[in-house]
Amino acid sequence: MYKELTDEILVELLKQGKDKAFDELYFRYRDSLVRFVYVRMKSVAISEEIVQEVFTSIWERRKTLVIQKTFAAYIYTSVRYMTLDYIKSHTVTDQYIQEVLDKNAVSYTSHNATEDSIYYEELQKAVDEAAMLLPKKSKEVFILSRVKQYTNKEIADELNVSIDTVKYHITYALKFMRTYLGEFN
Repeated sequence: MYKELTDEILVELLKQGKDKAFDELYFRYRDSLVRFVYVRMKSVAISEEIVQEVFTSIWERRKTLVIQKTFAAYIYTSVRYMTLDYIKSHTVTDQYIQEVLDKNAVSYTSHNATEDSIYYEELQKAVDEAAMLLPKKSKEVFILSRVKQYTNKEIADELNVSIDTVKYHITYALKFMRTYLGEFN
């Protein structure tokens, strides 16, 4: 029954709390939204996570949802902004992790070298602890990628796995690191 309804009618039913209307909108747009995010993120897991967050937000705000134009325009705009927020919020942590792992990148020439030194020692310790908590294969891939600076192809050849598997483990490890190192943001 819901498959034949327009987006606008489904949104009205959603506002009334009809979860089947929500399900129809979700399944109608999910795959194309994941592909849309994947173009920028190059990770299926992260793309799915972003799309899921947007739909969760829509469900939570369903009673007060205001859509100016079409649902399609609304959902794509929401996903685009969530993707940009994701990139912005994770860039800083990734840079800190890379600085700690790249011993040559750390410069202690600032006016407060002692404070910087303590901060980087704490961050290095936290990165080491987080790496030890990773699953075995993710830890191997992370160390080869970020510590030994192997390319994805070199890692795939070394571990006899596909490049997609390497990308998955790197994405997983970085996501885990971001969560574990949240206090350093």
